[in-house]
Amino acid sequence: MNRFSGLVLLVVLAAAACSSEAATPGALVTGRRIYGDVCSACHGSAGDGGVGPALATVTATWPSCADQVTWISIGSEGWRAGFGDTYGATDKPVLGGMPGHADRFTPEEIASVAAFERVTYGGADEAQTLAECGLPTG
Repeated sequence: MNRFSGLVLLVVLAAAACSSEAATPGALVTGRRIYGDVCSACHGSAGDGGVGPALATVTATWPSCADQVTWISIGSEGWRAGFGDTYGATDKPVLGGMPGHADRFTPEEIASVAAFERVTYGGADEAQTLAECGLPTG
């Protein structure tokens, strides 16, 4: 490969990376950023768990995006106080320290995190999830 071919390859790869980012709805970009900055510390950089649970079954745990948004907003203690001793669509007891994030992020940012988790780790359909979470698809 000559220098020119190498440069062309780099430009093509950069353009592909930019176009895939541009094709990703803004809400999922926001959700990915917040997840990486905040949530990954407990749930793992790939949603595989750690201090907090893995997120592969997030859509089974939270069949409703609205309920997942509430969980993220109010956290373990808020959920226990308002909804009881189990969480989501499980019989799992509310344990530990999921912090509430309503004082840190806007409702749209929290919905973006929920949508990102549902699509990326739960395998949910992107367009359907964005609509269910009340987010724009573009």
